[in-house]
Amino acid sequence: MLVVQGTPASKGIAFGPACIVAARKPAPISKECATDPAYELVRLQKARACAKQEIQKIYQHACARVGKKDSIIFQIHIIMLEDETFQKAIIDSIVKDRTTAEYAVWYNGSRLYEHFSSMDDEYMRARSEDMLDICHRLLSCLNQGCCSIPNVEEYLAQPAVLCLKRALPSEVMQSKHKNILAIVSQYGSATSHSAMLARSMGLPAVIALGAAFQELKPGAELIVDGTAGQVIVEPTPEVREEYKARANEQASP
Repeated sequence: MLVVQGTPASKGIAFGPACIVAARKPAPISKECATDPAYELVRLQKARACAKQEIQKIYQHACARVGKKDSIIFQIHIIMLEDETFQKAIIDSIVKDRTTAEYAVWYNGSRLYEHFSSMDDEYMRARSEDMLDICHRLLSCLNQGCCSIPNVEEYLAQPAVLCLKRALPSEVMQSKHKNILAIVSQYGSATSHSAMLARSMGLPAVIALGAAFQELKPGAELIVDGTAGQVIVEPTPEVREEYKARANEQASP
């Protein structure tokens, strides 16, 4: 048995096998010279429209599941996607530096990600995950779906604890809710939009496990204590019974 300490993100206790979701590896992005900047701008415009349409669909889906108040997250994603400063920086990279659309998105998105990550305010630091989510979606649209956004649907064929390196808002919302018992991640913040969605859906969540995340193996039996911020790996029968009693107490009115 192994007890891993993380950060509590959504209270509750859940039991189930670990479902390790690996991020899809994006195609290598190099700073190669674009032979036709005008063509790259057209590709960027189409990708932006594609990303906006996909986010709008996620927003509508979220409204049906968690209500409009908590779904506003995805409206914020659209605002960030269409931000004039962000888009101008991408266009400048294509036109002035003659980069591909992929590199321009990756480079400028990475800069904004680092900018948010370095902020003192915890809430603003957590917006780095939103920026990452948006950039992954743009890159996915540029490459016709071949990007680092995990296809969570492929993994959750049965109820399990969803384990990701970094739980992005769109991943949480697009997964099969009935098959998610809890959420565990290697990185993240309790003030992130992913954590907020987990709380809205009543899913226990423990985030920021750090290097200990590597101890989780596919199919391993887990107990997720979202209140204490602990993940118990392969619990003994005694510990399992103890946590079942705790879960029953918490479920009592």
